[in-house]
Amino acid sequence: MTDQSSEPTVLDLGLILCDDVPEDGRERFGNYTGMFTRGLQAADPDVRLTPYNAYLGELPDAPGDHAGYLVSGSGASVFEDRQWIRDAMAFIRRCRDDRVRVVGICFGHQLIAHALGGETIRSDNGWGFGIHRARLTAGRDWIDADSPEFRLIVIHQDQVVSLPPGFETIASNDFCPHSIITDDDLMLGIQGHPEFSKDYCAYRAEARRELIGEPKYQETLELLANNETDSTAVLGWVSRFLRRAA
Repeated sequence: MTDQSSEPTVLDLGLILCDDVPEDGRERFGNYTGMFTRGLQAADPDVRLTPYNAYLGELPDAPGDHAGYLVSGSGASVFEDRQWIRDAMAFIRRCRDDRVRVVGICFGHQLIAHALGGETIRSDNGWGFGIHRARLTAGRDWIDADSPEFRLIVIHQDQVVSLPPGFETIASNDFCPHSIITDDDLMLGIQGHPEFSKDYCAYRAEARRELIGEPKYQETLELLANNETDSTAVLGWVSRFLRRAA
């Protein structure tokens, strides 16, 4: 007789897509759904993702359709006056009210903060591009880390500058003081991109070379060449955080 309790439990997640890989990069890199799926399954093989193109007006019917949600990055800013952004923020508030967990990545991190009473602005620090190191400032039972320092790819100009009520910053660096935020219950925001590869970051830097300027572009390439990321470890934190709701 099989012991059913020993069988893995599938973690059924909705992926709220706020953008996707540009058309000219899809043959080489695939899409955001594939990036998140590969990254999360490297940390937790029993994760299953259902994508929703929020930036095209598509969202789940109800928060309870999935055990939890991931919200992706975007080229947009959360303070832009767009209907799909307002709808995505409303969905996050519904998740909070229905006690369904949400993890936001980059734009998704900022969207959680903005939706729940915090603030995101265009930072005076300028562009973050490449691989940045941050430091955990508080522990959690879903974080398994040998060192308080971790490295992730970053691509952003906007930053969270004030937290929603009940939230705490649990990882920080000088460039981005609110690198990871959580209410330690339902919501988790991560400014970095654990789903992105170094090659994809280099591709995005090349596409934005004129926008970010030559010094920042060269700095980005140097950071990518001389550093590895802790992406799989951080995605393990994400899956454990979301499994607490399953």
